[in-house]
Amino acid sequence: MKQDFILKTIILFVGLVVVIGVFVGFRVYDQQLAEIEQLQEEVQQQTNQIELLESSNQALDVEVQEDQSTQMQSAVESFVRALYDVRADNEEMRRSEAELVMSQDMLEQHFPETEGQMQYTMEYRINEMTVYPSVQQESAFVVMTGSAVNLNNNQREDNRITVEVFLQQEGDRWIVTDFDQLYAENL
Repeated sequence: MKQDFILKTIILFVGLVVVIGVFVGFRVYDQQLAEIEQLQEEVQQQTNQIELLESSNQALDVEVQEDQSTQMQSAVESFVRALYDVRADNEEMRRSEAELVMSQDMLEQHFPETEGQMQYTMEYRINEMTVYPSVQQESAFVVMTGSAVNLNNNQREDNRITVEVFLQQEGDRWIVTDFDQLYAENL
């Protein structure tokens, strides 16, 4: 009987340990599930935040590219006006505009220091100008229409000129380093 009692006590004790183990195991399992759900929510929240930051970054990249393109276009327009919009009364304005957008070599080549006032016999007036920047933003094509006016007899000749302008970015400014007149035709 004593063996029977010891056996029943051992079985009862083992059963009690199993029940307590199962109870503790389910509690740990529930805690782990709750922690996993919390971590999944945090991961999802961070994923959403990353997507938001990436889309915001892409929007800023597009904005910066558009801003650079606008600055480049403005520099090209200033260059073309300084070099081609030649009138008897705008030499100083052209030179000051050229100083802002031309390299020093080009400035010395196209706007040399002169003694006294120049006498103009011809003027060129730009009527319309369209700038087509390249994809790499290293150059731009400019198509302009304008009029050449002989100041001696006021004869006017309309024409269209196509120019390729080469640029280099220095800091936040675009500087014209060279240009090539590709085509000119009378209208």
